[in-house]
Amino acid sequence: MKIVIHFCLAVACLMSVACSKSFAQANAALEKSQQAGQFTFVVFYRDNTSPTQKMLSVVQQAAASHGERATMTTASMATPEGQALAEQFKVSRAPMPMTVAVAPNGAVTGLFSRQVAKANIDAAIVPPVMMECMKQLQDQKLVFVCLTESDQAAVPAGVRALQLDPLFKDRMALIALNVRSVEEARLMQQLKVDAKQVQGPYAALIAPPGVLVGHFTGTSTAEQIAAAIHKAGKCCDDPNCKHATSTQASSVSTSRR
Repeated sequence: MKIVIHFCLAVACLMSVACSKSFAQANAALEKSQQAGQFTFVVFYRDNTSPTQKMLSVVQQAAASHGERATMTTASMATPEGQALAEQFKVSRAPMPMTVAVAPNGAVTGLFSRQVAKANIDAAIVPPVMMECMKQLQDQKLVFVCLTESDQAAVPAGVRALQLDPLFKDRMALIALNVRSVEEARLMQQLKVDAKQVQGPYAALIAPPGVLVGHFTGTSTAEQIAAAIHKAGKCCDDPNCKHATSTQASSVSTSRR
């Protein structure tokens, strides 16, 4: 473990270079880390206070513990560039300091305001299938997680048929998940699926922002799936839709907060 005073000096250096880092440079850093398959932790701050120092130290140490999988950068809200980056992530009005976790595919996997713990950073580094689900949900897609016991998922016929429906065809994303994957165990728990349930084509549907709509098998029809989506109030983006007030579906937890 490094001596505390050395680590504080490293944090001070981060603070000093952040103000000179432009919006373009910050985006370039994000793009570079994404191309390298790294998770990027962006620490936004307004001033060099004790909470800011503590958040920087926690994030830096936690990111470093993941080796090449994670990196960090900073953005000062005292600069136009930092404000522009905060607007990009929709955190400009959030209490500071704020850490935003960005996955290699651009998904935001964690939002931590005022304080953060190593456990939060660890949880924000999500496995591939979970990462892709979060990205598609943030793109406002209806995510059908097609479960399988092999590397090739069978898509329920009702889901295939729903892809022909003009109301849903451009809003659907199909993602395969091997139910035996130890790495994706957290996602399996959130989908409330027991591997023993998966016998033949099987899909769990999640709707934005993370609502578990239901489970569908090879016998589920497109009409039944559409009815479940309507019942959950996730049939469209119209806030005045008569289905929008439904609270039937449950929420799928993610590492964002």
